Amino acid sequence: MISADFGSLPNWGRSLISVEGIDELAKRKLQEVPERYVRSDEERPAMLASSFHQFDYQQNIPVIDMGKIAQAQHREEEVRKIGEACEEWGFFQVVNHGIPHSLIDSIKKIGKEFFQLPLETKQKYSVRPGDLQGYGQTFVVSENQKLDWGNLLGLIMSPPECRDMNLWPTEPAGFREKVDAYNIEIKSLTGQILALIAETLQLQPDFFEKKFGDAYQKMRMNYYPPCLRPDLVLGLSAHADMVGLTLLLQDDEVPGLQIHKGDQWKTVQPIPYALVVNIGNIIEVMTNGRYKSIEHRAVTNKEKARLSIAVFCAPGFTEEISPAPELIDEDHPCLFRRFIHQDYMDNYFSRGVEGKNSLYEYAAMKN
Repeated sequence: MISADFGSLPNWGRSLISVEGIDELAKRKLQEVPERYVRSDEERPAMLASSFHQFDYQQNIPVIDMGKIAQAQHREEEVRKIGEACEEWGFFQVVNHGIPHSLIDSIKKIGKEFFQLPLETKQKYSVRPGDLQGYGQTFVVSENQKLDWGNLLGLIMSPPECRDMNLWPTEPAGFREKVDAYNIEIKSLTGQILALIAETLQLQPDFFEKKFGDAYQKMRMNYYPPCLRPDLVLGLSAHADMVGLTLLLQDDEVPGLQIHKGDQWKTVQPIPYALVVNIGNIIEVMTNGRYKSIEHRAVTNKEKARLSIAVFCAPGFTEEISPAPELIDEDHPCLFRRFIHQDYMDNYFSRGVEGKNSLYEYAAMKN
């Protein structure tokens, strides 16, 4: 259970320096990319800058039809595909998931409208030092730090007592109502997917539900303006999600999500009304490394802005995290030690959010 003072969140944002929003900077029609956004040769996206259509979608991530899960003749095959996707990719897309298309259209519309509001309106909801909620950029700790070519709006959704309603925009009209409705749908779908992932491992269907307790859920709207040199910048730095599970609504028209598989970055093809699901570090621990979280990033393009909406689901802060005993035997020794979720989050944010080595440094069993 979550402690009574759950609403008092730890200082995780670590932002010490305020920077101008990239959505405002991009409006100036720059002649060159500011140095703070130019990445090293090793980090730069390997892509053609002239068009956002020029991506290689070969060997794209698996697509799961949630509608077939309810059909006896197809259920076993779709569940098997989920297990294979989790083991081989750490990512998959879901279609026919039951979230109304009209709600998806609405949440995208109000997201785009928010980032087009006047600066003085958006600044009412600015990220505060040390916080992970609000508008702007987080984890800006140095004047020399390379910045992402993107802005965000972060909102904690669950548990309700953690919401800071002062940071929930009242503009555009209906913003709060649409976000709340979307959150309810995503929470239900997340529960379904976690039960199916448990089934692929022959665990009890409520295994993750019990382990997550009073689950933490956060929405992050990501806005990536056009960039005159998308080959020099990153919309979002490479990282692995620290949470249990992430559900991402992509921009149907503008690709940008890339995952690291093998030694290549592969662009995930947008599918209208689909959701991208990816395994986070916490599920990697709970599955004893059977299902791994995968590094991913966002790239930009020269011609159009891109909006994506991610919802992160994780256990309650006071929950104890450890591998499922059912997944440990002589052939599969325990890979991770037991820890409290908040302790891991404190460690993760103290190191910064890029990469995923911190998971192994913090939680891997020592020989």
